[in-house]
Amino acid sequence: MYQWKKRNRKKKTEKLRTLGLKVIVPVFPVLFALLLCLIAGMRETRKLAEQYTEDTAGLYVEQINRDIFQINNELIQVLGKGIINEIPDTLAAADEDYYSLLKDILEQNRLLKIRYREVQNFFVYAQEPDVLIGDEGTVFSQSQIEGFWRELRNFSRKAADTNSGVTTWDCLVTEGGTYIIGWYAKAGKVMGCVMNAETIFSLLKEMTQRYEVVPFMEKKDGEVLYPEKLENREKLEKMKENTNAGSYYEYQLGTVGKICLYVLPDGGILETVLEMQTVLVVLISVLFVLCILFVVRYYQHLMAPLKTFVEGISNMEEEQMLNEDGKNNILELEAVSDRFRGLLRKIQSLKIAIYEKELNEKKAELEYMQEQIRPHFFLNCLSLIHGMADKSGEKDIVYITKVLSEYIRYNYQEAGKERRLQDEIEHVKKYMEIQKLRYGEEAFRFEVIQEEVGEEVTIPALVLQTLVENAVVHGVNLDHLVEISLYVTMENYNGEKYLYVCVSDTGRGFSEEVLKALVADTPIVYGGRKHIGLQNVRRRLELLYGQKAELSVQNMGEHCGAVVEVRILQSK
Repeated sequence: MYQWKKRNRKKKTEKLRTLGLKVIVPVFPVLFALLLCLIAGMRETRKLAEQYTEDTAGLYVEQINRDIFQINNELIQVLGKGIINEIPDTLAAADEDYYSLLKDILEQNRLLKIRYREVQNFFVYAQEPDVLIGDEGTVFSQSQIEGFWRELRNFSRKAADTNSGVTTWDCLVTEGGTYIIGWYAKAGKVMGCVMNAETIFSLLKEMTQRYEVVPFMEKKDGEVLYPEKLENREKLEKMKENTNAGSYYEYQLGTVGKICLYVLPDGGILETVLEMQTVLVVLISVLFVLCILFVVRYYQHLMAPLKTFVEGISNMEEEQMLNEDGKNNILELEAVSDRFRGLLRKIQSLKIAIYEKELNEKKAELEYMQEQIRPHFFLNCLSLIHGMADKSGEKDIVYITKVLSEYIRYNYQEAGKERRLQDEIEHVKKYMEIQKLRYGEEAFRFEVIQEEVGEEVTIPALVLQTLVENAVVHGVNLDHLVEISLYVTMENYNGEKYLYVCVSDTGRGFSEEVLKALVADTPIVYGGRKHIGLQNVRRRLELLYGQKAELSVQNMGEHCGAVVEVRILQSK
């Protein structure tokens, strides 16, 4: 009997000995896995941050290249017009007869400048009278000028001697800065534009202001042009050679050269995010070490006394120690041991619960940090810009960021569902407010007309915006004021009740190729881009309503504008 109890107590001793391992040891792999996740998250955060910077700069340079492509055509077309060819062979500041001609050329240059954000000046140079006409004034041969305009006139004199037949792009480096010049020469006359490289560098830094970047330009002949205020250029050259010092990106800029962007490894928001993750890694590492120390102390200060206690019970049983009334005390000691083991299990369960809570908190922190790089990060940035602009009293920036934020939040909603017609109309109004800020109040006029439309009428999401956006993109040309209208009503059509939507403009209208492509449902390609907005609207209407909806596109007359109509059945 005693031998059986002795073996039983030895088994219980072994159970107590392994109890800590069963509870604590699984925590180590979890902590180690969490540590690895944080380290991997640091790498991924850096990659995503650099990818954001690379894509943002790439989209901006791509937009400049599109502008350069359009400017190439503009320069050739404008120089071929009669207004420039009317410049006489002799012209001086005292020739009042030609003031109206110079004023028309100045206005032409000013209108061209409105279309392109990076262009600083459009200019016309005539070789015979040696006259340089910008968008702000005229420089005659007798004019005494210094700085940029003198350099530009000297450049234009050399360009007038050529007749390449194509638009040429080159760099002009002056004491006042570096300029990118695109020009086209024909018959002694030059039509060109000037972009300030510093403006491009500044816009690149603004677009990536949450990250520390250094933009510069490498000309096609290999010469490197840095921003004027850049310090430690020698240090930057050494960092470029060291691939581990940061990220380096290049973007081709037309035929001028390359726009280069160097992302510093420890600047901007990237530094803050990495510091936070580093702190978490250190905390997890410290927790890992503390757990090891806890296990060691657990065996030294808890398991050893328990082992001694159990062995003492065994010795007491073998020696058959009796109490004063002659009864055996072993059962009482076993009861104390059982209660102690129960208390130990409760303590270990409580520790496990505490560990699980800490792990959940760390997991929540990790998920929160990862959440910062998701798409709505852009909306948070807009809110930050809005707040900073409001604090600084920049009312225009406050207004555009507010409208843009509301516009994007509305777009982020689930696009597959129908939305209230009134909400869609308000969304379109916000879109047109943004376009007015882009093109100016004098570019177009927009109105919304509603007749007999109930509050609960719905329409597929973003259909109205696509139709109005199409009118803006293909109708507004800055040559004259364009009227754009959105007309919505309920009508009886073929004996049934339909929602009728009509978007019209007074622009140039659709070309024959576009109308044929819409009828044949084939891709529409012009201006080097593929346009699928109206075709997507037609497919969505077919998927949602089948034969109960239709879309028609037509011109009001030759070069008199376009009309797009949508009818959606409301009830049978």
